[in-house]
Amino acid sequence: MQTFLTSYPLILGEAAIAERLRRLDGIQLDPMVFNTPFIYDDNLAELMADIHRQYYQVARDFLLPIMSTAPTWRIDAQRIQLAGLPESVNRDAVDFLIQLRERTRTEFPAQPEIKIGALIGPQNDCYQPQDAPAAADAEKFHRWQVEQLATTQADYLMAQTLPAVSEALGLAHAISQTDKPYILSFCIGPNGRILDGHSLADAIDQIDNSVSRPPLAYFVNCAYPSFLQQALADHQTENPSSPLSHRLIGMQANSSSLDQSQLDGAKQTQQDSLSDWGEQMLDLHRAGLRVLGGCCGTTDAHLNYIARHAKNHS
Repeated sequence: MQTFLTSYPLILGEAAIAERLRRLDGIQLDPMVFNTPFIYDDNLAELMADIHRQYYQVARDFLLPIMSTAPTWRIDAQRIQLAGLPESVNRDAVDFLIQLRERTRTEFPAQPEIKIGALIGPQNDCYQPQDAPAAADAEKFHRWQVEQLATTQADYLMAQTLPAVSEALGLAHAISQTDKPYILSFCIGPNGRILDGHSLADAIDQIDNSVSRPPLAYFVNCAYPSFLQQALADHQTENPSSPLSHRLIGMQANSSSLDQSQLDGAKQTQQDSLSDWGEQMLDLHRAGLRVLGGCCGTTDAHLNYIARHAKNHS
């Protein structure tokens, strides 16, 4: 996986999955585990697979590799019991995407590389850092799911939309005890800082120096590109010698520049112009980020913009 991340100048991340499903007429996500139960319903699984196929097609059209993640974001031991899901759900969700990748490769032998990840979400509200667990508690809480995912065929694990360094550190301790490569992805605010107030550079330095096996890399997600541009600008001024420039390699960005408190629970999809989003993402690519994808409000059109215009920014 390390070779994959360093071999390509541009890698596509996927765009929104659950949020797109949420907006479809007649579709209701589970309030606790979101779109994960869809894997057990043929019609709903096909709707979800079709969104992934759209992203794979963009990658195919522009001969780009892509990172694609299984719907395991909230599938911890507590939630699966409350939702009545089988204990095998993490493995089943990864298998769903592994099988889709195999069908895609069979149908399109020239499909560029697809790497399959398994998502891990925060214990509590991803926009409320004050509710995040301490590192030791996070390690204990997430261990069951981490161990489940470590037995799957996922190419990597990704802990995503993390609002606090404490939980990220606990997750890193838990995952580093397995053999799976992993990525940590933070949620940041308009000021460019993680929602708990830490700078990205400080968070990365703390985690890298605290675990036996550090993450492959770090991402930002569920934020507008300008939020990360602010972080990079502050970093250049305050601490240019820290590891941010070579450890932070990816962003999956919201389509709206509203902050998370304004977006959470919005009845309609909020979007800035595609060109503004796309040009800011390409600026991040020019600044050194190699993995570009979307989060809330994004579709295959956003990935298409990145892929189509990337050469102008190379």
